[in-house]
Amino acid sequence: MYSSATVPRKNTAFRLDIEAIAAFRRLAKSENMSLPKYVEKVMIEHAKAKGEISQDYELLGETRGGDRTSANDEATA
Repeated sequence: MYSSATVPRKNTAFRLDIEAIAAFRRLAKSENMSLPKYVEKVMIEHAKAKGEISQDYELLGETRGGDRTSANDEATA
């Protein structure tokens, strides 16, 4: 089994109802998450509840945009 830090990502496409997509977009926005990240979070929570994923599994952090630390951030750390 993979640890959350080493889990490879796989592109997957789904066809979903437009109302469901709209609802997920609103929910993702309310949690300040991208739609794919929000859907991944919901799916992992469901799999945990069903016992398909370990309860101690942690979702990967947001990966959009790369490293956003600046030289000033590193200097003050």
